[in-house]
Amino acid sequence: MKIRNTVIALASLAALGSAHALTPAEIVAERNAGTLKEVRIAGASALRLALGGYLQEVANPATLDVFFNDATGANHRAYSFRLAVQVGNWPAGTAVLVTKRDAGGSGQGVGPIITADATQAHMLVDASCAATAKASPATDIQTPTFTCAGTAPALADAGLSDVEPALLEANINAGAGRAVDNLDSAGFVQNVFGVAVNKKLYLALQKAQGLVDSSAAAIDEDAAKQPSIPTTFVRGALTGQLLGSNAQKKGWNLLIPASVEANINNKKINVCRRTAGSGTQAASNAFFANNPCGGTAAYTPTGAGGGAVSATGALTVVAGASTGNVETCLGTTAEGAAGGAFALGVIGRENNPRANGGDKGYRFVKLSGVAPERENVINGSYEFVTESTMQWAKTGANAPTGDKLEFLKTLRANIGKASVLAQLDPDLQAGLVATPDTIPAGTAWADLPESVRSFTAHTARTAAKTCTPVRMFK
Repeated sequence: MKIRNTVIALASLAALGSAHALTPAEIVAERNAGTLKEVRIAGASALRLALGGYLQEVANPATLDVFFNDATGANHRAYSFRLAVQVGNWPAGTAVLVTKRDAGGSGQGVGPIITADATQAHMLVDASCAATAKASPATDIQTPTFTCAGTAPALADAGLSDVEPALLEANINAGAGRAVDNLDSAGFVQNVFGVAVNKKLYLALQKAQGLVDSSAAAIDEDAAKQPSIPTTFVRGALTGQLLGSNAQKKGWNLLIPASVEANINNKKINVCRRTAGSGTQAASNAFFANNPCGGTAAYTPTGAGGGAVSATGALTVVAGASTGNVETCLGTTAEGAAGGAFALGVIGRENNPRANGGDKGYRFVKLSGVAPERENVINGSYEFVTESTMQWAKTGANAPTGDKLEFLKTLRANIGKASVLAQLDPDLQAGLVATPDTIPAGTAWADLPESVRSFTAHTARTAAKTCTPVRMFK
């Protein structure tokens, strides 16, 4: 995610002159001097790029460093910088370190905030961090300049979740049914989710739907050749209704003929999903399984079954603690399995399997003929969307106060605005849409400037109620 706001970059460089990146050594020095502002945020791995993208907009680019817990950054990330502009009460030039815990997903941005859990692990940024091959300062928030393997227990200052806290407290989402009254929670952006499949399945779907020649050996990346899977098929796969079986014939053969894949009846349904407690999984549970929305009559999402990912068999479900785990399950484990395994999973649309010229081995598909693109969310044709929230404790040991609280308020108020989204990397723009609540009172969506309208939805669910239907109202 390259630095895109040239105006801020030039202004901050001029203002701060010889400022340099906040490397681990400088972070330790600032911390020891009591001048470092540390903010800990947990939850919602699907929102990690939204957070990083916004911080990139307010950071002096000459001072920015990016930290991953390992080469993939699946569980923890952090950003150090000096502010290019005032944020809250912190003036330009303030040294800031924001750590983001992704491990455990959205549930970690709700439960530990409710209970003031001081044992929650957060990335430890200190002298133990190791430099990567990428030069400091960072120019891309998806590429670390340092890796930090260490963690330390601490209170989170705030949490992010793909859905409202009350939904994360539902039993199906590994919640404990706790009250959320002490949380200052508000929605700030619409989060777009997509169904992804490994490349071998993508190619088979392209062949089955006549999008490429039957002799094609590689997928066609043309957006016009993007294949589709019926929402009803995904719903069946994610709730254990579909199985690879020569006898029952109710698996991939419903989408792909034997002329494309001779052994299609026995192709295993491999599901790569998030663990319970993940906001991505909570969104999937609500959208595909109507759970907990439908009460006791709702479908039950599959949790496990069938052993390891493989080409043939009935059903396997692999649940991972992070988005990176799901990406690996799809694009590495399934894609590399002997015999040509087929797998699907749900991933936040801000993730790009081809980011920075790479290839993670999976691709997004259409749902019932509609591509998971921002413009389709805006026009109301694509509905696998939730309203993400940011929350912190109102009272208690972990309740932010003073300047830190003002920083968090400013972050939440601005991170999802169309004007901010428009400055972000195209990958991130694909997965985030400003909510109708950001439209000024008395202004119709149709009267917004095109620059705002192209990033702002006029469809939404009822605020903080994922179980309500998407409707057009602006």
